Amino acid sequence: MIEHPSLFSAGKLRVAVLQIAPVFLNAAATWEKIKARALESIAGGADVLVWGESLIPGYPNWPSFDLSDRQETLYALYWDQALTLDGPIIADIKSFAREHKVMLMGGIAEREGGSTFATAITVGANGELLGRHRKLKPTWKERLVWADGDGAGLKTYETKIGRIGILNCWENWLPLARAVLHQQEEFIHVSVWPGNDNLVKDIGRFIALEAKSWSIVACGLLRSSDMAGLDPDLVPFKDEMMAFKEVWQNGGSRIIAPNGEVVAGPLFDEEGVIMADLDARAVIEARQLLDHSGHYSRADILSLQVVPNAGSGHQAKTAPRTRSSYRKD
Repeated sequence: MIEHPSLFSAGKLRVAVLQIAPVFLNAAATWEKIKARALESIAGGADVLVWGESLIPGYPNWPSFDLSDRQETLYALYWDQALTLDGPIIADIKSFAREHKVMLMGGIAEREGGSTFATAITVGANGELLGRHRKLKPTWKERLVWADGDGAGLKTYETKIGRIGILNCWENWLPLARAVLHQQEEFIHVSVWPGNDNLVKDIGRFIALEAKSWSIVACGLLRSSDMAGLDPDLVPFKDEMMAFKEVWQNGGSRIIAPNGEVVAGPLFDEEGVIMADLDARAVIEARQLLDHSGHYSRADILSLQVVPNAGSGHQAKTAPRTRSSYRKD
């Protein structure tokens, strides 16, 4: 008898969100801290581990505080701590994933030339760097630190219960960016954030309901006390930053089912790990009503063009303008 394959027979995928404060502006020490939390989650059976936006080496919050020429001093430090894909920290991340047979997804600051990028990496359980997604458009004062990203990383990746994708922070509010991943039959959507409940509580649930997918909201954390170890010679306004406010990013990590129910978290104001067991059946049940890549779509009327250029937005000169039109008959 021919055996009919069932995605449901794959069981459940255990996802862990690591809500961690970075060792601020210290990439190597932050990765070591992530590893320690990751090992706890692996012991708890996690298959996929996720952390927040630009956690390595930390989210660049200073443009919101200081716009003087001291920015240049801090930008140089940030650039120096940003990762390169062929560097030793990425090599160790891949080695860790391979050794423990886990998928790793999370935010780093990446550098190329004199620019830095808000990058989300996806490393498979075999240790392969599956994807590097650079944030399409840095938000507000982030543009003093990060360059525009590109479309090359708008991809989804296979897990045992379906495909998984990732977007950075406010680009989760971009309907077309979400649509690119929907059209790849994304079952699990990961959004990484610096950590702010006011920013994530609505969009995290909206994504679950819109896509009828699992929504993984991974937030960072940053308090004034987390900056205490900064060298005042390298960070000339350290004391001012610490005194400005006690909590810069308050977390807010959570995991949301395709029906909009929060099944893990939210976690606020502290480091910790949240976990949930995800299955494909919950996605398929929800998609009886709404399936963006299937029965609830009209590709003959609505289409989406993606320009998957690798490189900065300045290099992707062929990117089309967004435009809409209608026909009056």
